[in-house]
Amino acid sequence: MYLYLSLIFTIFGVVVSLSTTKTKEDVRIVGGEDIDITEAPYQVSLFKRGRHSCGGSIIANDIIITAAHCVVDTIPRDYLVRVGSSSTQRGGELYPVGDLIWHSNFTYLKMDSDVALLWLTKPIQFREGVAPIEMLKQGQEIQDGDIAKVTGWGNLREGGGYPSTLQMVLVPTVSSRDCSAAYSAMYSITSTMLCAGVPEGGKDACQGDSGGPMAYDGKLAGVVSWGLGCARPNYPGVYAKISALRNWIDESTTLLRRRHPQTLFQFKILDKLFKL
Repeated sequence: MYLYLSLIFTIFGVVVSLSTTKTKEDVRIVGGEDIDITEAPYQVSLFKRGRHSCGGSIIANDIIITAAHCVVDTIPRDYLVRVGSSSTQRGGELYPVGDLIWHSNFTYLKMDSDVALLWLTKPIQFREGVAPIEMLKQGQEIQDGDIAKVTGWGNLREGGGYPSTLQMVLVPTVSSRDCSAAYSAMYSITSTMLCAGVPEGGKDACQGDSGGPMAYDGKLAGVVSWGLGCARPNYPGVYAKISALRNWIDESTTLLRRRHPQTLFQFKILDKLFKL
């Protein structure tokens, strides 16, 4: 649920514009290309009450990372996770969500720390097209202008156009200074946010991509969060920054597993095997 904002009406308590606000059911890739799930085997589709609502990433055989705005104030039984498919509608395997947690600092007023974790009731079976992604370490930085890979099933253009298969787009990261200047009338760009996009627009995440991965050098660097419209010039997409939130992710993963002690031991063993 990538949020897209606009400038005149007040939405979620902030000044936004004439276009509508993207809901968590609405975000998708603009300016990308079709790819097979084997090119992003960590990508998942998060189903809410039977329909695709957000993206997510496999970070362990029992844990999915997504955006807080995708799951805030909801309950685990609302969700299923589809893995191993290039489509949100068929193929792969479905896994029930047994527990979830979102960052306590997240609010729609600030969109800060937009990250959440889902615990699955049974472990994912890894295979071709289904694999975890390693995350950037706490404090690990990406240089401005470095190219990141964003994937998802969100809109192909602002306002509509859903893809039949998984999409991928390559976008350069944008400095916090430039991103802050672009969004100064709406939100503050905080230390838990990472921005990416091209100045001329045309390439971006969009409605339906929310919660999905931004990968850099084969590692998870960001989680699709929000932006003004989709792929508009001079308005980069905004992502939850993994390297600023890694400590919370690790601590919350441990917390989720401790809530379900019957599976804690097996996940520790598998994590060591896969070096998660």
